[in-house]
Amino acid sequence: MFTPEFDLFMAVLLGVLAVVFFMGKGRGILDAFSGKYKDKRRDPVEERKYQTAVGVFLIILGVTELLMAFIQQPFMGIVCVVISIADLVFIMMYVRRH
Repeated sequence: MFTPEFDLFMAVLLGVLAVVFFMGKGRGILDAFSGKYKDKRRDPVEERKYQTAVGVFLIILGVTELLMAFIQQPFMGIVCVVISIADLVFIMMYVRRH
């Protein structure tokens, strides 16, 4: 969609953020984007599940960015949008179920 360099930069950024969430250090980022749920406190087990779900979400988006960087075809934009929407649906279902 963009230049391959930008896609690689985004893949690295998403990978770093995923590692932060997998390490359990993403509470500040989650709190920054909590909105009206900012005052709600989650127990440590629930917090860990959220961070793992967000980490998986970011890994899938990072892999999608890598696909866009290395496969320079016109249809890749549509493929990446479909993967991103499926990833978003997955994380919403996971969060609501757990």
